[in-house]
Amino acid sequence: MKNLIKNRVSVADSMILIGIMLAAVYWVIEAVLNIFTTHKVDIFYQLFPTQVDEIWPRIVVLCLFAIFGSHVRFTINERKKVEEALMVSEKKYRNILESIEEGYAEIDLKGNITFFNDSVSSILGYSRQELMGMNNREYSTPESAKKVYQVFNRVYITGKTANVSEYEVIKKDGSIKYLEFSVSLMRDQERRPTGFRGVARDVTERLEAEKERRELENKLHNARAATILGLAKLAEYRDKGTGAHLERIREYAKMIAIEMAGLSDYKDYITEKYIEDIYQSSILHDIGKVGIQDSVLLKPGKLNSEEFDIIKSHTILGGDALAEIESQTEGRSFLILGKEIAYYHHEKWDGTGYPDGRKGEDIPLSARMVAIADVYDALTTKRFYKEAFTHEKSREIIVDLKGSHFDPDVVDAFMANEKKFSRICAEKRTEEIALLEQPEQTSLQ
Repeated sequence: MKNLIKNRVSVADSMILIGIMLAAVYWVIEAVLNIFTTHKVDIFYQLFPTQVDEIWPRIVVLCLFAIFGSHVRFTINERKKVEEALMVSEKKYRNILESIEEGYAEIDLKGNITFFNDSVSSILGYSRQELMGMNNREYSTPESAKKVYQVFNRVYITGKTANVSEYEVIKKDGSIKYLEFSVSLMRDQERRPTGFRGVARDVTERLEAEKERRELENKLHNARAATILGLAKLAEYRDKGTGAHLERIREYAKMIAIEMAGLSDYKDYITEKYIEDIYQSSILHDIGKVGIQDSVLLKPGKLNSEEFDIIKSHTILGGDALAEIESQTEGRSFLILGKEIAYYHHEKWDGTGYPDGRKGEDIPLSARMVAIADVYDALTTKRFYKEAFTHEKSREIIVDLKGSHFDPDVVDAFMANEKKFSRICAEKRTEEIALLEQPEQTSLQ
């Protein structure tokens, strides 16, 4: 019984147990006396011989008051303990919020700040007195204020936490800061929305660093493109009539790649990066011609078999040169496509091309694309050994070579963009004619 009492947490429950124990003791004593006496013993009547009936109700009422009073006192004490514990917990919670580096703020449904930590004050540059009650529109740019309103409205409707990136805020001194923060809905005890709470982080330095990195990458990209073009020009400088050949080739190759990227068989392979790489590297297709002697490269008449073998070697010379450069480059490089194109842009779909006689899909896709671009440009351009063909004649030749010289899918991509090919051909030809008509520069001796 003693252990049972100790386990009780309620004073009232203990009093009830004591009352039961006293009643049991009274009953036992009275029973024992009745056993050993000849007449009935009633201890209660012996103690209270007169007006016994009036005492019972008073005792019952007294007991009820005692029990009720003890319950009320216990309830009040327990409530005070809970409130004190809650105050301690809230104080500890507030102290934690004050000490974190991230900004923490609570905002009512009208957008006014109702609580914040020192980090928010530091981020925005306002004193605590200035920030308290300030509306979010007062420190937000118009665009950011609109974005935040939409986010808060979504959180209010769904009750789900939302994140905001690149939130522009205006500091007290007028400078701009960029924040990213998460916002959640606050509710009262009846689950009614009362406002929002959010944790914010200043990401200004990170975004500025990313911007500088992108600018540096763009400069590097432009420098790389200029270097590639300069390198490719080495193969063209001895023949002024092919000056715009490189610009046309990469435009043609890019159009074909974009068209084929929409086909189910190629959409996972031809990415935006692939298209950019083939645009840049396609102009390196004839880089190996730098190693071909002028007597063969610029011969106006028909080449004999020995001379043609020398011309064909430009694919090996170019591919080997780019492979050597690629081996010195870390990571995946656009030179992978450049090397493929230089080696294999003269291979044919039926296996009769050079240098390796590759057939069908054994020929890299990049080389198959550039093959049509190169042939189309050669057909539609005037060279010292031939006149330019019309677009219609060139198109007819390419279609006739579908499935023998060229990959059928690549020919279909060419046909889907033939009007664009014709337009670019005309535009670049006009530019080339204007270049050829410029007077030669001479040096003064």
